[in-house]
Amino acid sequence: MRAYLIILLISFSSGMSDSSRFSKKVEYEYSAYINLLNIKIGEASLSVEESGNIEGRDVYHLNFSVKTSKLGDRIYKIRNKIDVWIDKENLNVVRQDKSVREVRKKKKSITSIQGELAITNGKEYIINENTFDPYSLLLILPEFEIPVESSKKFNIVDAGKVREIELTNEGFRKIKTPYGTFLAYTLTPSKDDDSILKNKGDMEVSYASIGDNLVPVEILIKLGQGVISLRLKKVRE
Repeated sequence: MRAYLIILLISFSSGMSDSSRFSKKVEYEYSAYINLLNIKIGEASLSVEESGNIEGRDVYHLNFSVKTSKLGDRIYKIRNKIDVWIDKENLNVVRQDKSVREVRKKKKSITSIQGELAITNGKEYIINENTFDPYSLLLILPEFEIPVESSKKFNIVDAGKVREIELTNEGFRKIKTPYGTFLAYTLTPSKDDDSILKNKGDMEVSYASIGDNLVPVEILIKLGQGVISLRLKKVRE
């Protein structure tokens, strides 16, 4: 078992060095569940789209969407679609287009960033120059080396809200998904109490090796009420 973990760690490290993998289109499809009750309530997807250029900056285009089923709508209706463009060199966020509908609340925002200047729906504010988008982190976190039982801090901006998050590598565990069972390592928000996902929007992500890539095989997201679990069911390349 120990030797197997060492092999996995070596493959994870080699996978972290080449962000050019975001140049290839791929879509990861997920089934969405209420985490505690294990009831399926919808579908989600995380994808790499066509690369592009924004104001002279070469960018990767990523998309994240969640949609509940008829059953899910009765429990907690979600129609979320987020498009993010990140700088090819440093993976910092360049633009975020966000359309969120959760229960009766609807919000749309467009955020663009140039250096330390950010603009969301026409409102200007200053951010740290090394700032990331929380949804793009789902795909790019394997690019950063975070050893087991260690943590790393990230500056993030989301629809005009700026904060710092700290993610801890909790080590390996088995993750069961519709796509298969994986030995995956989990990155979770660092905590100073017993609550792992206490803030709305907090995410816990488990990564496993599929082919040549590290893939988020399970994503836990804190909503206004409860936590949903996104479990990998299909990979489209």
